Amino acid sequence: MIKGLIEDTFEKLVEQGTTQAKKAIKSTVGQVKQTVSPTKIWEQILGIDSNPSIPSNPTNPLETFARSKSHTPLNLDKLGKSYQDKEKQKTEVLKQRLFQLVKRGEEEILEKNKQAEMEKKRKEAYEAEEKKKKAEEKKKQDQQGEIPKGRVRRSIFSAKKVAQRQHAEVKPASGKQ
Repeated sequence: MIKGLIEDTFEKLVEQGTTQAKKAIKSTVGQVKQTVSPTKIWEQILGIDSNPSIPSNPTNPLETFARSKSHTPLNLDKLGKSYQDKEKQKTEVLKQRLFQLVKRGEEEILEKNKQAEMEKKRKEAYEAEEKKKKAEEKKKQDQQGEIPKGRVRRSIFSAKKVAQRQHAEVKPASGKQ
């Protein structure tokens, strides 16, 4: 019996909690809907009153006209054109900026290509010069003939002589001094 009583009270609490939560949600949605009503926003922007107040003296139409026209109406066409002009200016500025970025990128690529080409030419010139130097050295060695190595005997009966060795060619320093 106690178990059934506890279960019943628990179920009642759960049901009551869900109904309270639903009521709270509905009330907050209603409040938000009232504060963020798009029609009210447009009414404020355009200056139109959705609930026109009843004039105190309905017999005088000039008085009601003066009350309803107490502000200057917005010229939406002119406003739209000014926004379009501003947007066009912004797009033109962005186009110019993009164009400059693309141009700068192209110039950098061209500069890198030129530098790579110049480096390649320098390498080729250096290699050609090295080949020339090696060919000249080889030519000189071939012209001088072979350098005798070891000891040379004049005859069987004479003493041994040591061959005269050539020293390495000395060139003036070509680097920094």
